[in-house]
Amino acid sequence: MSLKVIVVGAGLAGLNAAQILRSNGCEVTLLEEQSRIGGRVATEMIDGYRCDHGFQVINPAYPELRRTGLVEKLQIHSLSKGFEIFIDEKLVMVGDPRKGLGYLVGDLSSRTGTLSEKLNFLRYLASKAQDQSFGIAMSQSGDFYQKIIKRFLQGVLLINPDEVSSLMAHELLRWFIRGNPGVPHLGVQALPNLLGEGLDIRTESRVRKIKSGEVQTSEEKLSADVVLIATNEVSAASLLGQPAPSMNKSVTWYHSVPAGEIKSNHLRLDPTNTFVNSVAISNVAPSYAPAGRTLISTTALDVIHSTEVLARVGALWRVNPKSLEYVQHFEIAQSLPKHLPGKPLISPSRLSENVYIAGDHRATPSQQGALLSGRLAAEAIIADL
Repeated sequence: MSLKVIVVGAGLAGLNAAQILRSNGCEVTLLEEQSRIGGRVATEMIDGYRCDHGFQVINPAYPELRRTGLVEKLQIHSLSKGFEIFIDEKLVMVGDPRKGLGYLVGDLSSRTGTLSEKLNFLRYLASKAQDQSFGIAMSQSGDFYQKIIKRFLQGVLLINPDEVSSLMAHELLRWFIRGNPGVPHLGVQALPNLLGEGLDIRTESRVRKIKSGEVQTSEEKLSADVVLIATNEVSAASLLGQPAPSMNKSVTWYHSVPAGEIKSNHLRLDPTNTFVNSVAISNVAPSYAPAGRTLISTTALDVIHSTEVLARVGALWRVNPKSLEYVQHFEIAQSLPKHLPGKPLISPSRLSENVYIAGDHRATPSQQGALLSGRLAAEAIIADL
């Protein structure tokens, strides 16, 4: 008789765990509260535009993603491996010189920091990180950190990078350097859709209570040998009767302009810190906009009045705000878990007898962390039972 497992939550962690458990002969059922799978990894089609829920890119170098065998199927359109920022009203490009010698001008410019500050940052990447705040770890990287790295990471972590764990930031930065992130041809929703193929998934199934060997939904009571909680951190805490943790939040706006008005395919950082980043995403992946239009994705850490959004997006891209056509915006209250100093890179999967947990809050706040946590939870279940 095969092991019966109920997975609560069909985000990346739950889907990856379910696939591994199924491949090892387990009978797996996923319960998902929403009408779709993927959790925070979602895409909507709006009037011919492909709008991801928040600024999200997929790094094909993530080892856990490569384990799934899905990289080629995603058809990833890679972002340019650098970014743009206005410093003293001059547009500066900073990036990986291995991908383009044109980045060397900005990389070596005194506008982006001193040579010693940049060497100190490279030493940090090459050395073993310490368990301390990233802000302290970057204390010797001065303006290069404050003007460049900090602003870039704000858009990745959706929090002031000074506060986060240096261990976690070190891990993510190294993966960014190794990989070439981008967006799938069909939007980021393509990843959970592929991960979910062949699985028994029950959407719109809200779980109200969990105990060893039993799950109570809004409609029925289900029994299982094992229950794996693979929801986001807030939902997991609620199911476990724990206080709700604070999570990072964000807002992403989508606007369009006539094609050709913006030619850049680079991520652009905002020197005013109104936004954490903006990108003409359809210049990276043409499938994100209908013919004749360019789709712009712009993200901030908090809600901004629509009038200010238009003015600042126009200023950031040097276009007339009147030419910006509003498409959609997403306010995401639970964008990413906080990963502060003192938190390990991997937390245990087993909570109690027959109850396990997975999610990016149990590893690093990333797709890599979610997939890794799902795999480790599945392997722990198999090994224990």
